[in-house]
Amino acid sequence: MGSGKPVIAIATEMDALPEGSQTPGSIPRKPLVEGAPGHMEGHNVMGAVGIGAAFAVKKAMEQFKLPGTIVLSIGPAEEQLMSRPYLVREGYFKDVDAAVITHIGDQSGTGYGLQNYALIGAKFTFKGRTAHGGVNPWDGKDAVDAVVLMDIGFDKLREHLRPTYRGHRTITHGGVQPNIIPDMGQIWWFIRDANGPWAKENFDKLVNVARGAALMTGTTMEMEPFGAAWPSLGNKAIAEAIQKNVEIVGVPKWTEEEHKFARELQKSLGRKEEGLAVKVSPLTAARQNSSSNDIGDITWVVPTAPVRFPSAVPGVQAHHWTAGISPTTSIAHKGAVIGAKVLAASALDLLTSPELLAAAKKQFAEDTKETKYFSLLPEGAKPPVDLNKEMMDKYRPAMRKFYLNKQAVFK
Repeated sequence: MGSGKPVIAIATEMDALPEGSQTPGSIPRKPLVEGAPGHMEGHNVMGAVGIGAAFAVKKAMEQFKLPGTIVLSIGPAEEQLMSRPYLVREGYFKDVDAAVITHIGDQSGTGYGLQNYALIGAKFTFKGRTAHGGVNPWDGKDAVDAVVLMDIGFDKLREHLRPTYRGHRTITHGGVQPNIIPDMGQIWWFIRDANGPWAKENFDKLVNVARGAALMTGTTMEMEPFGAAWPSLGNKAIAEAIQKNVEIVGVPKWTEEEHKFARELQKSLGRKEEGLAVKVSPLTAARQNSSSNDIGDITWVVPTAPVRFPSAVPGVQAHHWTAGISPTTSIAHKGAVIGAKVLAASALDLLTSPELLAAAKKQFAEDTKETKYFSLLPEGAKPPVDLNKEMMDKYRPAMRKFYLNKQAVFK
């Protein structure tokens, strides 16, 4: 939207999580579609906040004839880190002057510094030779043995990694039945650490473990990249501007019914029964956590800071089905409006203040002087555009009747 400089990006995300289907507003477990994916991190709300903010900025640019360009990045498959790392690698953000990113939270706020962890993911497929497990197992080359040996090998490596690392996996193909020597086995790994170079160092060690497992079993190994991202880096100059808007916009006017609902949900989880947030978060340096987000790559090539908006109930853990209870309630709607207002106001500040942009770029140069960005994606890696196709083909017909069949109208 618009044209010329400066170019300001609004970045948000969308995705769902397997088996997360849950009836909105129902505190007892009650999937809308049994076994289907659902919103266990409020991605349905995040997309709406980004779009609402972009529309508001567009209207202001038209009304006041503001120069500059607003771009909106809505990244699909965020949970697998599948969009922004590829877009950054291909240069889609090279002309962007600054960015504001958004994420659901239980308070309105922002922050600066390192927000989370770098992550590299990959699926390792071993191929061998089948044989009868009882009659001639010596003729087989067991691909699942390679999977198990890789798992054991990384466990032995853990002692020699930095305390900050994380390594977790799931076996996605573990054979057919006991009396068939499996000729295919597959294991899916996520490797994390506090920065990009350390995550890459750990991942390279994991690849060597996989090669060793293939060598020991006489199998072959193929690695399929499955997402990679840097930790998010919040820009202090932009965060200070966002914080002013956070305090101006304030918090939603919650009803007693909304507080009561939140307390009931908190009680069901054994959490503190505090209801909903009634104050904004103060501006502080971020406390780095060990989760990951595909927006991280943007923050290492463009000065960026986050907007958190209060559409989640305090005490509810993301990636759990209970996080799917509130994303379509009035709580989520009110929090989303707050988030869109803060996001739009902050984008307009960046669009209209050369001084703020200059300060953000100076801060960015300081923050990145010792660690230079490089893509964590292996050379030649391409995004799997058919990701989750099998799952969605299975559940979409039953899910479709719950889709919102209304056209969005902005007033």
